[in-house]
Amino acid sequence: MQITGVVAAGKRIGRTLGFPTANILPDEGCALPSQNGVYAALLTLADGRALPCVLNKGRHPTLPEGAATVEAFVLDFTGDLYGQRVRVDFLAFLRPETRFPDKEALRAQIARDTENARAWFAAHPH
Repeated sequence: MQITGVVAAGKRIGRTLGFPTANILPDEGCALPSQNGVYAALLTLADGRALPCVLNKGRHPTLPEGAATVEAFVLDFTGDLYGQRVRVDFLAFLRPETRFPDKEALRAQIARDTENARAWFAAHPH
């Protein structure tokens, strides 16, 4: 499954957890995966660079604020993606969305999700 959209400013919660995310506002009419959760995905920039990421599509049950979002933590990337038009390819479903007891438990799970995404990409080079 694939969507297109623009990277917009979010609540900056991922940054406080040590995992800054690119918040993607899907273009109107884009169909998202039906299942909320964590995915291994590729974020492709307008210049053609395809960046591996761990992506959450959902409502953030641990820190519920606002509407459902699509957020990508781009692996091994530093830079500013705000305002960029991107394509997202959902490659593999890693786990369903889960509510955690606190931010520390969420941070630990995001670290595991990142390692699981890295393992997926190592087994499936793009």
